[in-house]
Amino acid sequence: LFFWLTTRIRNHQNLIPSTPLTRLLLAMYFVCGLYVLHPDIPFWVGISAFRGWCLFSISFLLAFDLFRSPRQVKVYLLFVVLVAVLTSFYGLYQYTAGIENVLDENEIAVGRHLYSTYATTTGEVEFRIFSTFVSAGAFGDMMAYASFLALTLSVSKALRTRTRILLVLAIFPMLTSLVLTGTRAALAMMVIGLCVLWWYKRNIRVYLIAMVLIYVGIQLGIGLTEGRAADRFASLADPDLLMERLSAPFVTGFGHLLEWPLGRGLGRTGHGVPFFLVGGYPHFRMVFSDGDFGRIMVEMGVVGLIMLCYVLLTAIRGAFRGLHVLRNTRNEELALAILGGSVMIGIGTLVGSPFLSIPQGMLWWFFLGAIYKMTLLHERERSETWHPAPASRRRVRWVVRA
Repeated sequence: LFFWLTTRIRNHQNLIPSTPLTRLLLAMYFVCGLYVLHPDIPFWVGISAFRGWCLFSISFLLAFDLFRSPRQVKVYLLFVVLVAVLTSFYGLYQYTAGIENVLDENEIAVGRHLYSTYATTTGEVEFRIFSTFVSAGAFGDMMAYASFLALTLSVSKALRTRTRILLVLAIFPMLTSLVLTGTRAALAMMVIGLCVLWWYKRNIRVYLIAMVLIYVGIQLGIGLTEGRAADRFASLADPDLLMERLSAPFVTGFGHLLEWPLGRGLGRTGHGVPFFLVGGYPHFRMVFSDGDFGRIMVEMGVVGLIMLCYVLLTAIRGAFRGLHVLRNTRNEELALAILGGSVMIGIGTLVGSPFLSIPQGMLWWFFLGAIYKMTLLHERERSETWHPAPASRRRVRWVVRA
């Protein structure tokens, strides 16, 4: 971001490029900036929270300015899948080698992940792998996102057969790692992505390929856990648990919304605020709230809630439009992969914080910028290649057809 912005300055360009979302993002930065000045929030806590809420969205502007062709977008998507596969193999290594061997000489990692487990209904304890991520939940969400990208790109006729086969094979380690994380929200995100894929494709071949790949990947993970993962994910069929999980992020948020309708200031929930910085303010009390919606209701009240809803809906609506414009082109599957991933992460904000987490938050904005740019490039190319016939010739053609 730094080198990109300084290059724009050196080339005498506007610091912020003009995009379909530039004004909306500037409005979001302005609102967040106002809440930094809340009297109950220490200045550096507010500044850190401002970074947490706003930094990732700059990658939308970066991608929109960076991309020059859909080929670049394809390379970036494939690169994300490649990195995700590598992290999935490391996660599998953590599980097979034993977490004690992996964390043997790292006291910080032991303290953080020692109790990253879940218990089955029979009382058995299963460790949740985390690979190179800070938590099993973030790792599981990333595996769901990358698996959907690989699945969608694997049915694209614009890719070589060898690449499509490699993408299919890449799905197995990622889905197996997803199961080993025990992240139920990640599996729900994967189902949402499949619904988008099936809604759009409406092709029985795509249905069968997706079902077989996902079934095999999940069964591999369940087999490694000797059935304990099946017990974990079976709880998704419990309606009481689902309602509790869906309502948890909103309980704290709505409670604070009723008492402080305009919010309690940026950084109150600790999002984006380093722990060492909080320790420097002994009188500052954070409020724990899970999920993007719960956090924004605590920090920015009604104003923040409206802003977040408007940003999410506007951004995803633009992605839907991009898919419509790119329909029946060689770049159709690229747009579908980006749209489906955006919907997965967008809906995930109801129960967690993928919109603000690393790396999903950055990727969400980055690839949205990519689909907006692909749409613009396609429309520009179509307008340059279409030349209306002169009025006299159009009249003659109309007479002949009549």
